[in-house]
Amino acid sequence: MLVDIHTNLMWYPDHLSDEFVEFAWEAKRAKMKLSDDVYFAGAETDQANAFDSRPDQLLKATEICDKVVVFGIRAPFCGINVPQEMISEFVRAHSDRFIGWGSVDPNDADCVEQLRYVVNDLGLRGLKCSPIYQNWDPQDPKHLPLFKEAEKLDIPVNVHQGTSFVRPGPLKYANPILLEDIAIACPNLRILISHLGHPWEDECVVLIRKHPNLYANISAIHYRPMRHYLGLTAAIEYGVEHKLIFGSDFPSATPQQVIDGQWKVNDIVDGTKFPRISDEVIHNMIYENWRRFISFD
Repeated sequence: MLVDIHTNLMWYPDHLSDEFVEFAWEAKRAKMKLSDDVYFAGAETDQANAFDSRPDQLLKATEICDKVVVFGIRAPFCGINVPQEMISEFVRAHSDRFIGWGSVDPNDADCVEQLRYVVNDLGLRGLKCSPIYQNWDPQDPKHLPLFKEAEKLDIPVNVHQGTSFVRPGPLKYANPILLEDIAIACPNLRILISHLGHPWEDECVVLIRKHPNLYANISAIHYRPMRHYLGLTAAIEYGVEHKLIFGSDFPSATPQQVIDGQWKVNDIVDGTKFPRISDEVIHNMIYENWRRFISFD
């Protein structure tokens, strides 16, 4: 069963600022130099090629998936602001395959009430947040009530804890290690670290090894071949390869492109004595490991 645990629904200019799409397009161009497995919309303008994920694009890109988690982050600090009602309406219209997760800004004084609203009123079934996009410190205890509420609601949380192309985003809040205080305070909270925490893959790996309910997804790492290979190798060496979950981060890449990228991970070590990532590990990341983290019952 193919589950895409990480897709976006948002587009320019409705939800994305001029600066965000400018830097997103530059980042995408850099990825396209390294790999063919990057989504390119083929639109007439750079803005539409940068990070647009409109309903028709998302539906077409994910046709091969059995289930798809979709969200639109609320991060006005860096130029992203997606109405959560739009995510709710989309998943209601496509409830056979799509599951919506909500997003709230932890800096908002009423963020706990917002979380209850997106879960109880809008029917969204997870939380998406990001220190680097939203400008908040994961080690600041003032944010713990939000995560304790997510734990109480028994919903999973996807945290973009890693770098990004966004100019104002604070790298000082982006290292996966900074999530440990939340993991300790909320031991039953299921947390999914996006993109294997790149470029802090090792920190991500040792963190998810320590905490039973922490996992990572493998979206947005395959088009950097060396980082991809070393990140998966670190996970295997620390015994947490079973905690790596498939995701596309569409519109960064389509699910098929990410699948293709996983099967190319060993290309970089062909002809060397470096260890190869086994077919079993790759297969399980794509099709099986999600079962440990989430249920669609």
